[in-house]
Amino acid sequence: MKHIDDDDFGFDIASEPEAAMQINRELDLARRIVEETGANLFLTGKAGTGKTTFLKRLRDASRKRMVVLAPTGVAAINAGGMTLHSFFQLPFSPFVPGRGFLGEEKRFYRMSKEKRRLISSLDLIVIDEISMVRPDTLDGVDRLLRRMRGIDRPFGGIQLLLIGDLRQLAPVVRPDEWEMLRGFYSSPYFFESHSLREAGFLTVELKTIYRQQDPEFISLLNAVRDGNAGREVLCSLNRMCRPADQEEEIRTIRLTTHNRIADDTNARHLAILPGDAKVFEARIKGKFPESSYPADKYLTLKIGARVMFIKNDTGADRRYYNGLIGTVTGMTEDTVYVVPDDDEYDAIEATFSEWENTSYRVDEETKEIRQYTDGVFAQIPLRLAWAITIHKSQGLTFDKAVIDAGQSFAPGQLYVALSRCRSLAGMRLETPLSPNAVIIDRDVNSFIEQSRQSSPDEERLASLRDEYFRSLLAELFDFASLGIKLRDFIRVVKEYVAPIHPDLFEAYRNAEHTFFNKIETVGNKFITLYASSRIDSESATANQAFLDKISNGCQYFLQELAPVCTLLNETPMELDNSAYEQRLLSAADLLWYEMNMKKTILKGISHEEFSPASYMRFKAHAALADTEVSSAKIGKTRKSRKAKEAKENKERKEKKPKGYSQRVTLQMFRDGKDISEIATARSLTVGTIAGHLGEMVQLGEINLEDVIPSGIFTILDNAAKELTAEGRQPDYQALRERIPGPIPAHYLSLYARARR
Repeated sequence: MKHIDDDDFGFDIASEPEAAMQINRELDLARRIVEETGANLFLTGKAGTGKTTFLKRLRDASRKRMVVLAPTGVAAINAGGMTLHSFFQLPFSPFVPGRGFLGEEKRFYRMSKEKRRLISSLDLIVIDEISMVRPDTLDGVDRLLRRMRGIDRPFGGIQLLLIGDLRQLAPVVRPDEWEMLRGFYSSPYFFESHSLREAGFLTVELKTIYRQQDPEFISLLNAVRDGNAGREVLCSLNRMCRPADQEEEIRTIRLTTHNRIADDTNARHLAILPGDAKVFEARIKGKFPESSYPADKYLTLKIGARVMFIKNDTGADRRYYNGLIGTVTGMTEDTVYVVPDDDEYDAIEATFSEWENTSYRVDEETKEIRQYTDGVFAQIPLRLAWAITIHKSQGLTFDKAVIDAGQSFAPGQLYVALSRCRSLAGMRLETPLSPNAVIIDRDVNSFIEQSRQSSPDEERLASLRDEYFRSLLAELFDFASLGIKLRDFIRVVKEYVAPIHPDLFEAYRNAEHTFFNKIETVGNKFITLYASSRIDSESATANQAFLDKISNGCQYFLQELAPVCTLLNETPMELDNSAYEQRLLSAADLLWYEMNMKKTILKGISHEEFSPASYMRFKAHAALADTEVSSAKIGKTRKSRKAKEAKENKERKEKKPKGYSQRVTLQMFRDGKDISEIATARSLTVGTIAGHLGEMVQLGEINLEDVIPSGIFTILDNAAKELTAEGRQPDYQALRERIPGPIPAHYLSLYARARR
């Protein structure tokens, strides 16, 4: 297949670019940083340089336990992962440093035991489309990870891989939100995150472009990207501004700045076509939020419609790819026949294709992090293609396109539009470009210049690899965190338990003394001897005597910990006073978790030679392993106590003022949630939520067009106009009779109410 899909060309790429990628030095450097070190990495590069391909290969081959996340539902589906907010259960309100998420300042993150175990076992977090992530979101993630993992280091000590291009998609911040955040951040971009700056990160910029081959076009794109589009550059581009003939107007896709323009263009061309329209309704199973729909829920087509495939063909023939454009020549109940423009094939049968909404969970048998399918969205993988927004063209490549970027309003928007084209010859400008269309963010410019200085060479990479080796070795023999948990527990025992069992005073005094002298102090000596700056990973792993000393050290510490564990097992955990018992159980929980983690790792390394890979494997297993009987007993006691207290302290809800519920729905909608998500979160029906939003539309708080998806709104609006022209009232029943194909009842009701 001669076409490729932007960064995603590892899927259907021609042999020559694929071979080029195999020897791409920047990609290899990025892989080694992620795999061989613990350094955070920002992987960036121009459009079409292989970022998405790198991510796919990393997921298939990496030994590290990772999750792949993205800022939006569609980006997460495309990356094969979850959204940041969903995985970390973050509120949609801004995170204010020093306070927390607004409205959530006093609320702890409530996560299931399974999610906590998963987070504790992670080695790597990948965030795709990082350019869209705000700094406060990263700082919120940092705060959560430190708390969940009990490690007071940036992001709880987890390595980050941040993938994206700051010259393309920018973060979205409402004016009222930025008013709250501007005192803490210089700009809304991810690199302003306080926690990320504390952690530090390397940058690798991919420079080899696989999409465009024309040096002149690449030079023009680079100038626009970097904000250096002077008069000469604009004159060269404006030569592509010319009138279009009728055939070109109909058959060439238009990239435009606003949804409204794209929707109107598609609706106008579809209405002109003769014949009846056919509506294909998506088939949705399980949990699939409306905000993450990868295609139109209701796809309206006619014979002769211009369409674009929005998914790669995963079948054996690979007959279509994401971005292939063609014309509809036939339709059945579940099939659309499309003849592509390049005439390379006969009509392609487009049938229902599936997208998965996934989540991460721990496999109880293998203890591996696995992706599970929570829901499936099935639809004909097409969208109308007379026009598309520049934003939605992200990740696509076109042989021919009309660029309508005269109303560019965001940094990088013009660059994204121009870089969708393979060549100058295949591009036509709707209107001449002025300097105002080239919008560049100076904060981004400054960051990019600085980050280019942080790309490591071979010497730096070797140093990072050794540093990673030593840090894990030091972590193996570091008992400070365990010591803190033990002393906290001893303090509670002496205060509440020992007065009842006096023998525990002496027992725990001896245990504390033994732990400090024979475990903590000796552990620090091991760190000084075997994890110092004199140790390099290559010579250490090749030295059998060195490895034997590490193994013997693990056996020593296991022996010294055994009496402490025995004492913990024999300590009574039930007290008459519920408050005292709660403090005892809390301290015991933390201590047993830390103790079991350390013992599992020590036991593993005592039987297997130390290496970063073996250490991370045992650490992950320890985080996911079931706790010992004593800890399970503690958990059972705590659960019983909590249930009893919750029942005793249950408070009657206060009566809310009139209109309160509608305002709550409005705020959740403004925070980015759709009708179904709000209904689920509030345990109400979609009809009730639609009614709330209908009242807000009538009050002028929001626009009807913002609530109803554009495709459905167009269908409803056209039907309403026809009814009005016939002298009929466009009420719910009349619209239901007139609309071709199924439309959700709550959208019909919402539209009819708002149009009264």
